[in-house]
Amino acid sequence: MRGRPRALLLLLLALAAPALLLLAGPPRLRQAGRRAAAHLLGTARLVARGLLQKEGPPFSHLAASQVGYAPGARKHFTSPRPFASFVVVEETGGAVAFRGAWPVQQLQTDVLGPFTTVYTGDFSALSAPGRYRVRADNGLETFPFSVGPDVFDGALRAVQRWFYYQRAFSPVVAPYAEGPWTHPSDADKAPPGVQGGWHDAGDFSLYSASLNHALFWLLLSYADFSPAEDNLHLPESGNGLPDVLDEARWGLLWLLSVQDASGGFRNTTCQEGYGPYGTNTPNSVPPYTPGDVGTLATARAVGNLAFAASLFRPLDAAFADRCLLAARRGVDYLDAHPGTTDGPSCSSFRADADAPVGQRARSFAAAGMLLATGEARFVRTFEETAAPPSYDVPFLHLSGPAALLYLRAPAGEAGRKQALLAALRANADTALAEGARHPFGWAGRYHWGSLGAGFLRAALHSVPLCLQSPVAASAHCEQALASLHYAFGRNLKQFCYVTGVPGTSQGMRWGFHQWLAALRATPRDFPGMVAGGPNQTPEARDVSTPQGRPVPAWGYWGDPALPRDSTTPVDGRYTDNDSWSTNEVSVEWEAEAVYLLHFARWLARGAPAAHRP
Repeated sequence: MRGRPRALLLLLLALAAPALLLLAGPPRLRQAGRRAAAHLLGTARLVARGLLQKEGPPFSHLAASQVGYAPGARKHFTSPRPFASFVVVEETGGAVAFRGAWPVQQLQTDVLGPFTTVYTGDFSALSAPGRYRVRADNGLETFPFSVGPDVFDGALRAVQRWFYYQRAFSPVVAPYAEGPWTHPSDADKAPPGVQGGWHDAGDFSLYSASLNHALFWLLLSYADFSPAEDNLHLPESGNGLPDVLDEARWGLLWLLSVQDASGGFRNTTCQEGYGPYGTNTPNSVPPYTPGDVGTLATARAVGNLAFAASLFRPLDAAFADRCLLAARRGVDYLDAHPGTTDGPSCSSFRADADAPVGQRARSFAAAGMLLATGEARFVRTFEETAAPPSYDVPFLHLSGPAALLYLRAPAGEAGRKQALLAALRANADTALAEGARHPFGWAGRYHWGSLGAGFLRAALHSVPLCLQSPVAASAHCEQALASLHYAFGRNLKQFCYVTGVPGTSQGMRWGFHQWLAALRATPRDFPGMVAGGPNQTPEARDVSTPQGRPVPAWGYWGDPALPRDSTTPVDGRYTDNDSWSTNEVSVEWEAEAVYLLHFARWLARGAPAAHRP
């Protein structure tokens, strides 16, 4: 231990020489002094960071959800070692609530590094509400979890409220912030007339592609599960409209505000650059750049505005009329511009002249308009542009959401609906097969945004079958829930990839986020942030900058407190720090998580035998 203080003392002494050059030397030497000071500051920060407590060994607990399970749900845990028996004990008092024996499955895997064989335990028969741990006779136990019909309520509240913190061109203020995560209004940064919407991720831009994706899942949450809560402590709470629709309206306001006089919609409202990490707040950045009008942004907006019109009609007819009128103007623009256009502004999601992307976007628009109006011409447009939803929907493709909208439209053709359902059923069966081969039952994909990939597969393929018949399709219901159990702790790290979820023991606390890095609040991150998740190939540029000013950024590579290299198991390729390729939030997978949590709560409270007509 004596070596650590000595090393720090030597570093402090080494800092003195460049400090003298900075104060008294000639210009050339002062510049050299600044470089030397930055280098030594980085070295000092590396040493200090290396002295922090390291992560515990992987798979040191049995892996199970830290949030918990509905009383009648399947309940599995994963062990890295064989066991002959296990007990489920009450967290308070330690009374045994359930006894189990032997694994129900032994599985070979190549995603967990040295753990090449895992063992699955089943305690599904435990249905009594309570707070529990699983303890196996191999010496391992789970973190505590809950069982009950309200088990997902806290997580749903946290994740849905994420959208309030991410609102653009609006203040985030007490008491609604429920903590220190506040800033004044940044409306003066918006282009003239632009309002609403959400900052896309850890940065501040707003993109048509990701915002419309998120908006779809918020709207579908209401359409499928009819949540009535008007008490999430938002500025709009108590206005008689469900809070999930209040939040969706915030996104719809952005769409309405970026419609051009031509009827087309702009693709972004963006920031094209940022200052050093830790200096950027919604109020300190330059004015936003308005995006370009194109058919892709227009088709996305048409589909969602029409969908919204159908949902808001019985609640706010005037707003529904406004949405549908904007959608019709967008249809006129699409009719006049048959190609696929996007635009160069903030080109993160640009897809000019990508005909398949353009076709799928137009099918989404047609499905939304068919749902809202029942007009036969949109049946024809859908037939001309649609494609069966694939298991892995290519980036920017909207075949899956288009299919879900078409299935809701009373005027849709029965044969087409049967074909779409058959495609969804085949994809759901693929998810079941993948879940059966995965050590944690997860049907996801290890890439940038792996958790979102798992959520999307569940929401697009498994949930629709479950909604049709929760009893007959119970395996698909459980497969959809597996994506949440994985995110909540049934993974290699026994880690909850969401901030601030009540009752969790070990979870995300430090995501990549420009505003929060500058705010330096305690706790650092607001609740409800969903990480990107394990990334099989983290970006090479996702590196630590210990010399960064005013704060260092600790990336996937080069963080001495969280060392990673090529031997890191695939399921552990994540870091709870500023790693933007594993630990940045996104409006897309946040909305997918909201949808799945509404689904999970619906199941936990007792789903009816048939939910869909």
